[in-house]
Amino acid sequence: MNRSAWIVSPRYDLTFFIGSLLLPLLLWAAFQIGWLTGVGVFVIFQLAFNMPHNIQTWTMSVLDEDDRKRNATRYILALVVITLVFALPMMFSPNGVLPWIRDALIYWGYYHAVRQHYGFARLYERRSALAGERIVPLESKFYARFLDVVAYAPLVLRFRDKSLMTIRVAGKEIWVRHPVLPELVWKSIAAIYALIIVVALVHHAVSFAKGRRQMLPRALLLLAVTVASAFALIIVNDVVVAIAIVTSFHNLQYLGLVLFHNRNRARAESAGGQLIKNWAIGLLRDGKFLTYAGITFLYGIVLLVPIALLKDSPLGELPITVAVAMHYYVDSRIWRFQDYPNLGRYLGIAS
Repeated sequence: MNRSAWIVSPRYDLTFFIGSLLLPLLLWAAFQIGWLTGVGVFVIFQLAFNMPHNIQTWTMSVLDEDDRKRNATRYILALVVITLVFALPMMFSPNGVLPWIRDALIYWGYYHAVRQHYGFARLYERRSALAGERIVPLESKFYARFLDVVAYAPLVLRFRDKSLMTIRVAGKEIWVRHPVLPELVWKSIAAIYALIIVVALVHHAVSFAKGRRQMLPRALLLLAVTVASAFALIIVNDVVVAIAIVTSFHNLQYLGLVLFHNRNRARAESAGGQLIKNWAIGLLRDGKFLTYAGITFLYGIVLLVPIALLKDSPLGELPITVAVAMHYYVDSRIWRFQDYPNLGRYLGIAS
């Protein structure tokens, strides 16, 4: 078993899990110099990052024969409920109930991304333990809360001004509902935000001075999340571009992790002579990575086409909205180690 503190390797982790902010920043740069509009950023973000990330969840759940047999009824019921939750307001209350449901999905999505950052931190803590340096529970809890602060505080700081949470697309303005914070409140949050970053920096400086080198991968992850959230939500004013940046960072991390998981599963099942009952795993086993990637890209196009065809109807957004919400639900289940015992094996952290 790999005893490194890195989940995969220094190069892989620095590319996918930590350095993955670079591509979203290129989107922002293209927007800033006028090469892309907000709509262009949104389309590229969906096709290149969000939809491929979305389908990665299906490769571990509804597209997997074994998981489908265990959870088919649950998935069908969830799909029906989610479809009705969005379809009914789209048809009967597009200007009343729908905006509230839409905003709830946006905030759920952000919560989903923050939970992923926490999951990566826990993976690095498990890797550190395997490398011989156990993270004490109090420290683990502190950095779980650290992630909450550095992820949520920049978002809440935008609540000081309604314009910072207003989506402007194709001549329309859509306000993402939130309480408008008084000056004293948001400045207090900013102070707490700055303080916890200073505390973390001091703790890391002391820890490295004491020779704690195995915590470096987690430290770099924490730094990447802090920079990504601060840049997207404090520096970038356009909320569409801000969402694209912070979500693309989350997407690229996820793509790297699931690709690592699926490749390990393909190797393990092939070596064990097992029948591959998952099309994605079969493609990776056969080295057909371009086919694997192409299908995820096509999936995104299929979900975006109804928006173009039904541009005057909210129902055009129903397929992609349901897919995203269903993804949040399924993804909240498939990363539970107690329910999916092979996760630790395929992620290389099984003891």
